[in-house]
Amino acid sequence: MIMKATKLLVALLLGSALTLGAFAAANAPTPPPAGKKAGCCVKAAADNNKACGHACCVEAAKANKNCEKCGGTNVAAAPAK
Repeated sequence: MIMKATKLLVALLLGSALTLGAFAAANAPTPPPAGKKAGCCVKAAADNNKACGHACCVEAAKANKNCEKCGGTNVAAAPAK
């Protein structure tokens, strides 16, 4: 009787751990795509290869980055050691 109860308890614990792990993995936040250009820059590039005229986009382009103010994303910096 005790062996059956122990096996049942182990099976229930293992099943609940697997379910919880799958639930946690499904709800993990996904980071934004790295290096996404801002919408205004994409529209300007599609319009005869012009550069975006926003001052913030010009400053970001000088720094070889995408303008985050206008909705662009950049590659995350590596953590300092």
